[in-house]
Amino acid sequence: MMKSNLPSTLLIAALCSFSALSVRADGKDDLAPTVAPAEQSDVPISQEFTMEGSTTGYSKTKQGSAQLGGVSNTNTHVDYVISPQVKDGFLLRFGVDGERNSFGLPASAPLPNTLQSVNAIIGADLALGDKIIIRAELHPGIYSDFVNVTGSDFDMPAQIGGTYLYSKDFQIILGVQIDLKSDYPVIGLPGFRWQFADKWVLSAIPPKPQLQYQVNNSLTLYTGAEILAGTYHLNNNFGTNHGHGPGNNAGQFNGNICDFTEIRVGTGLTWKFTPNLSLDLSGGYMPYRDFEIHPDEIGYDNHDTGFHNSIGEGAPYAEAGISGSF
Repeated sequence: MMKSNLPSTLLIAALCSFSALSVRADGKDDLAPTVAPAEQSDVPISQEFTMEGSTTGYSKTKQGSAQLGGVSNTNTHVDYVISPQVKDGFLLRFGVDGERNSFGLPASAPLPNTLQSVNAIIGADLALGDKIIIRAELHPGIYSDFVNVTGSDFDMPAQIGGTYLYSKDFQIILGVQIDLKSDYPVIGLPGFRWQFADKWVLSAIPPKPQLQYQVNNSLTLYTGAEILAGTYHLNNNFGTNHGHGPGNNAGQFNGNICDFTEIRVGTGLTWKFTPNLSLDLSGGYMPYRDFEIHPDEIGYDNHDTGFHNSIGEGAPYAEAGISGSF
């Protein structure tokens, strides 16, 4: 069985770090330099946005060996970033990002109905010569179940990512995330993008590693995986309201942190229906979902409680999204 404490924060870091660094003509890959040639303007400005939603069916979920029942998830995500080019090879990044997971739960499950985030994006892209592109970002905001929001719901993950352009067909990527509220406070992982044939690309980049086939300049087919993940603060009465309050020998969940991970495998397509807009449709199977609940402290050791489904007891999913860059 897959390790339940999947390094979810890293996967988000890779997405945030590389979302504008692609040398791919069709724009599907999350790898293409936003460090673009200057436009005829005093301060060239680019913009990008994403709107996507998905639903995952009910999967049997356990707390240890105890069966809790079926859990489903509806995920929505939107972001918008504006990037003024200060000078050649240097862009600032300012934007907003929001994500929401809404769960269908058994009545007795000690799990949150909602995990969501609303945060700012503050960062920069820097080209070092013509081979290396660096991105650094802060994401200050609220990451919680949004019940009685307090200062404890504030978090500010930091991400640093880099791409080495070995050639036009092969790029090497490294991303690092720092989030002191996560069960993995500092995470890093390499990846790569390889166009090994005229129409084929292997994009081994979390959180959406894919094998892609470019039918034409407008249509790309792909198969691969996707990871939804995040770190959220639970309200100060969460444990008491779910039978895990102070004095409970199974652990108390009041004011704890929930690290959430959902892994998907499937197929899909990306249709670039205008020069600036793309539609993405995909579907497949969710083999594994995990909730890790632990104290809001660094180095909490083994004081965590996991909720997950077994491999083979997953559920189907479907996803649709629109993205654009201008």
